[in-house]
Amino acid sequence: MQTPATPPTALVRIRRAAQITLPRDIRDAAHIEDGDYLEAQVTPSGAILLRPVSIAGREPTPDQETEILAAVDEARASNAAKRRR
Repeated sequence: MQTPATPPTALVRIRRAAQITLPRDIRDAAHIEDGDYLEAQVTPSGAILLRPVSIAGREPTPDQETEILAAVDEARASNAAKRRR
């Protein structure tokens, strides 16, 4: 009987401007390529879930880009407000 492969895990450091680098084995296992988008969510347990999302043609339409940038701006403003408390 063959045991299932253990999914790769990695320690990731938060860098300047809150950037992270996903190690190659994680990107390969999740089939993530340059230009892909990830949806980030905080779960009820406090874990951070990164989930690849499909955007047609890998390039957003102008409307999608506007929506994405607005969501990013809103999240940044919210995080900045929380840090000021």
